Amino acid sequence: MKNNERARIFDIQGFSVHDGPGGRTLIFFKGCPLRCVWCCNPEGVNPYREVMYKSLQCQKCYNCVGKCSQKAISINGSTGLILFDRSICKECDTFECVEACYNGALGITGKDYSIDELMHKIERDRRFWGKGGGVTLGGGEVLQQYKFASRLLERCHANYINTAIETSAYAPWSHLQGVLKNTDWVFVDIKCMDSDIHSKVTGVPNRLILENIKRMAAKNRNYRLIPRIPIIPGINDDNKNIFETVEFLKRVNLFEINILPFHRLGTSKYEQLGLEYAFAEMESPETDVMERIRDLFEAYDIRCYVGSDTPF
Repeated sequence: MKNNERARIFDIQGFSVHDGPGGRTLIFFKGCPLRCVWCCNPEGVNPYREVMYKSLQCQKCYNCVGKCSQKAISINGSTGLILFDRSICKECDTFECVEACYNGALGITGKDYSIDELMHKIERDRRFWGKGGGVTLGGGEVLQQYKFASRLLERCHANYINTAIETSAYAPWSHLQGVLKNTDWVFVDIKCMDSDIHSKVTGVPNRLILENIKRMAAKNRNYRLIPRIPIIPGINDDNKNIFETVEFLKRVNLFEINILPFHRLGTSKYEQLGLEYAFAEMESPETDVMERIRDLFEAYDIRCYVGSDTPF
């Protein structure tokens, strides 16, 4: 966003226990430079606000059609459901169609917040976090709005709040540096070691990401750095990729990693955004696959945590 006094957020979740120590308030920043084909948060990819359409809740009243001043909504003649010209919708800043829907079929992903507004929500949750709890900033990609994120993290530390970020690290080092100043935990993805494959499945090469991880892993850091691998069957679950990841971790003196099994929990969100999901039929990796990968890392003295088993 151009206005650094506010950030565009697509979700705020309280009471998470998987994204840092204790209970956490998760703040999801909208916008991401990657286009991972398995992404479970497609509503967080684009920086602009978007309409989400739950067709099963649509009563076909068509109030929304008449309210759209840009004529971006039409009716599917065979199903009676509504269709969006999203190239027009992306320029909308009023969303009268959503206001006209009385059945909850239409919603908006993306809302702008000031730091004071977010701190109000954070302080509301604070008493429920428990020991060591705090705030985790994710996305999308938090570094897309790094100036705001840096100020929010600074504000959290000024109020003695534990902080964490979840990031792809695909950003200039100068952007990352400012965010790291007030961060206690960093969870960073290593999606694939082969840069050509990485480009194919995420839309970007991995050189910048690996260089940033190397810099983050330098001694005398003020945060705990935990790399993560989302295990995607047929893409990065092979032994070659795991061995190359081991070699990289050892080169940069990192000796722990968190592996996360692929899931399809975002499938319905693709439907609501009018998108095809290439991984709609993909199964999660079997337990023995995750255990095999864990054993490979640990055979080379890399502590490997599966799923939410990371010891905080």
